[in-house]
Formats: sequence, structure tokens, C-alpha cells
Amino acid sequence: MILNNTNFKDIESNFCFLDETGLIFGKRDKYFAIGLIECNQPELIYNKIRKIRQKYNYNEEIKWTNLNSEIRLRIAMEVFNCFIKQDGVRFNCLILDKEELDFLKEYDNNLSKVYRNFSISLLKLVMGKKPQKIFIILADDYFTPENLNIEVTIKKFINCHYQDFIVAVVCQINSKSSDLLQLTDLILGVVIYDLKIVKNLLLSQGKYKKRFLKFVHQKLKIQNSFFINNSRQSRNYVLSGDKLRATIFDSNRSIVKKRLNQTKTGHGPQWATPVS
Repeated sequence: MILNNTNFKDIESNFCFLDETGLIFGKRDKYFAIGLIECNQPELIYNKIRKIRQKYNYNEEIKWTNLNSEIRLRIAMEVFNCFIKQDGVRFNCLILDKEELDFLKEYDNNLSKVYRNFSISLLKLVMGKKPQKIFIILADDYFTPENLNIEVTIKKFINCHYQDFIVAVVCQINSKSSDLLQLTDLILGVVIYDLKIVKNLLLSQGKYKKRFLKFVHQKLKIQNSFFINNSRQSRNYVLSGDKLRATIFDSNRSIVKKRLNQTKTGHGPQWATPVS
């Protein structure tokens, strides 16, 4: 057990700020992705972003889709610098190529089930095989049916998987109230934008988004793209040490079908697990 009566003072806790991008069933988006920022002291980066807001008197949401002006670009760059410079803050994302998945067969075309299962997969990637921390998960408010408590389900599945008290709480909040959720959206947006450029999916590139991508590449010392591996064939991309990571989900190598069979026979929960 991570937590007991003698070691409770030494237990570390991490916050995870979870966001998604893309429409699961929309024809416009080839990709659906879930990303998160993990940090142990969110107040430190919150304070730095607050000062940036005060400096520019900027009270709007910091969002990838809104990156369409000089002032918004400048703020995005400074906020990203906070992320780069702050120790203990990391970004990770899981990307789904929708053309590779049969959502009807595997998920009954259930939006919430897809979101839940791949959120669990991403969290397991971040937590590793033997977590030594307690996690508090704050997710961007995502539509779920009234009869499905997605927060309780995610917590239950992860704690049952590890057979330990790993997730203390999962709570969905409005991203307008969280600068770290907005930062997650910004980084997830630029990562997916880069992938779309590599795959020739963009008819045109926005002026400010293109400049922000170039800025991020320079900061991370990326030559051409996040998604070009010169030395190996892999769907796992380490973009900058432990700072940024991305995984393109491989349905052919995952154990999702095994989980699906367990679910249908009543022998286990359903979620997808990437295999590196």
C-alpha cells in the first residue's frame, strides 16, 4: 500500500490537468487526442501565469483555437516559457487516428465510453507500473449522460487496476477557471497541429499558429517536427526528455480486444492500453 499509518507524511501528490481535442465522430477531424499536464506544485506555475495576465491585462481564455492575434501569440509564448522553466511540470498525450478504430464495434458509438477508456489509458501511461504518488485529476468539463458518473468510474477503474489508493479524486471543471487546463489545451493543440502538417492534412496554416509552432520547436530543439523519428519506427515520441511526450495509439498492438472480450464475458472492465 502507498498510504499507511506511518508514512503518510512522506507521500507525494500530483495534480493532472486533463483536456481533449477533436470530435470523435466528426468527419472534419482525423484525430481525437487526450492530453494532460502533470505537476506536483501547481500553485507555482499558476502564480507565474497570473503575473502574465496582469502584465497584459488579459482575462480571456488561453486557447489554441483562439491563437489569431499578436497579443494572444505573445501571451501563449510567455505561458509556454513558464511550462518549460518550471520543474516538476510535464505534458503527455494519447492520439487516436479515427480511421484505425471501429467505434461502433468496439465502443457502441458511445462518446463517453471512448473518452473514459482512453483517459484511463493515458493516466496509466503517466502513472507507470508502480505509482508511488497520490493523484488528483482535474478534467475539462466533458459531456456525459446523466446516468454515467465518469469521475467515479475513472477513479474506480484505476484504483482497481493497481489494487491500491492511487487516485484520490477526479473532478470535471470549466476550463475557463483553470489556467493549467488552458495550458494543456494550448500544448495539445500545437502537438496535433504539427502532426497534421506532417500528414499534409492542412489546406492552409494560420499565421500565428505557425509562428507558435516554430517557437515551440526552437524551445525544445526540434529540427523539423515532433513526429519524425530518424532512428527508429515507433508511435511513441519523446519530444523533450520527460517534459513532453506523445503516443499515437496503435490498435493493432494494444490489448483493447482482450479487454473487450473480458467485458463481454463479464471478466473485466473495458479500456484501451497502448503498447510501446
